[in-house]
Amino acid sequence: MKRIIRKYGPPIFHCINDFGQGSLAALIPFFITNFGLNYYQSAFIIFCNTVVASIAQPILGYVADRWRVPWFIPVGFSVTLVSISAIAIATSYEMILALSLLAGVGAALFHPEATLLVNRTQSHELGNAMGRFAVGGSAGFALGPLLAGGVYVFGGQFLWVFTIIALLGVLLYLYAFMGEGEADTDDTADTVDTGNRESRSKVLSTATNDWASFGKLFFVIASRSILFSVLAIFIPILYITVINGEASASSLALTAYFAMGAVLTYMGGALSDRLGFLKTVRLGNLIFLPSVLVFIFVPNVWGFFGAMIPMAFGVFSQYGPITVLGQKYLAKNAGFASGITLGLGITLGGLVAPYVGHLADIYDVQTALMTLIPVGVIGLLMSFWLKEPK
Repeated sequence: MKRIIRKYGPPIFHCINDFGQGSLAALIPFFITNFGLNYYQSAFIIFCNTVVASIAQPILGYVADRWRVPWFIPVGFSVTLVSISAIAIATSYEMILALSLLAGVGAALFHPEATLLVNRTQSHELGNAMGRFAVGGSAGFALGPLLAGGVYVFGGQFLWVFTIIALLGVLLYLYAFMGEGEADTDDTADTVDTGNRESRSKVLSTATNDWASFGKLFFVIASRSILFSVLAIFIPILYITVINGEASASSLALTAYFAMGAVLTYMGGALSDRLGFLKTVRLGNLIFLPSVLVFIFVPNVWGFFGAMIPMAFGVFSQYGPITVLGQKYLAKNAGFASGITLGLGITLGGLVAPYVGHLADIYDVQTALMTLIPVGVIGLLMSFWLKEPK
């Protein structure tokens, strides 16, 4: 039983953590109604969460490289979810901002050590394992808003359900990973924590960092992050303004996108074990570019949803392979690499998205979304400039 939980624990914990991250945007109408906020103030709540996570994750990833800090995992997702729950007792805008910042710190604590847990315990199937881990995050982002929607039915006190979820996650972590070490999930290995430390020390003693390749990979990370964030914001808007769909159904379009993403993220991880991590990233960008053109410029439901499938593959299939490539390029600092790939890989696009929105205000949604084309081209070109890690 513990062996199974060790195998599927990291994606479960990732899902739990991203429940909180994904729910924050869904609470914006709640903030506006209950605290009388304007749109700028509401957006600044998300911005604060995004910025602190972006800054803190690489730093905490470096800490995870220097010291074994497995407790970052349960503490991280607990801080994230309890911060969201505490919004139920917030009495001011400033308190909401503080809780949003704290939730970002929790996410920053969680991600680097969690990816190192995958690397340590499932190295024999790293592509598949990182794919499962990424799927957990995608599922959390998709399900978090649905869970947060309970506040509109039951009131703000419903948010304490996030704390209950955090408690269940902590109990699961303690059962599976504490006391007996982080044993490998392979049937032929049952190494205890001491053995893992010795093995990791041997790996680090011979590992090298390829900073030049990681610098090139950063452009691929930034490209994917912008594609992910901009599409997540503008899919409902495009559905309403261009496809002339019902506003009530626009959220279902986004749900469909994230649901596809959860499946395609796992497919990307499995595919990378067969094709290679770099080839999977290149394939994702190659498929994305023509499909996003159809998505933007074919103004009907068939073009919209038909192009969404390959477009989602292009975005989500890269997630796991990019994370693994970062760890391989910075083999001596895999935690720091994970902080960049998982931190900036999600949040950087959130910093750029408002400028795309400004273009949509000046021109129109389709014109603004054309910015995704050069962004995708940059990601593709940089992926061909990269070399396979040693």
